[in-house]
Amino acid sequence: MSKGEKKRRRALDAYSMLQRAASMASAQVEQAVHPFGLSASQFGVLETLELRGPVHQQELAVALGRSKAQMTAIIDALEARGWARRERHATDRRFISVYLTDDGREVLVSTAPARSDAIVAIMAELSGEQRARLARLCRRLLRVLDPDQANELADDVTDDATVDVHDEHDDDSDDALETPAVETPLPSPT
Repeated sequence: MSKGEKKRRRALDAYSMLQRAASMASAQVEQAVHPFGLSASQFGVLETLELRGPVHQQELAVALGRSKAQMTAIIDALEARGWARRERHATDRRFISVYLTDDGREVLVSTAPARSDAIVAIMAELSGEQRARLARLCRRLLRVLDPDQANELADDVTDDATVDVHDEHDDDSDDALETPAVETPLPSPT
């Protein structure tokens, strides 16, 4: 097998594993919020509204990586339960903003700990260094896949530049064995 074929195979394998891990992690988070009457996507909308304030419906779709049709269905469900509301702009009736209601804020507050616990449990399988590297790699992929959001992602980066330079040279080191990271136990909550 040529070097190019090996590189292609590794790329396909990495994508397959990324897709599978993301799907399984999403399913666990979905299970955590389901008892509260929410889907993970609905929670994402509520959380975005809490963080950003009223948001244009199309902006929500872009921010959460959903189609217009999917976002309409998600907001319809939240609105039916009184957790979000739509408002048309006073002068441009095509412009629809979505608002978080007080009831939506309450369900968000009550659901957030279960969602966080599910995410922390998933990520507990990785060392701190592995989690940081995973975040850097995901940011890097997001910058490539969504260049328009590159500035927003850059705000979250502390010193990724140094690490990204190292990561760029990892293409040929796929065959090398990684040294396992030393696990540092987290302090237990009191």
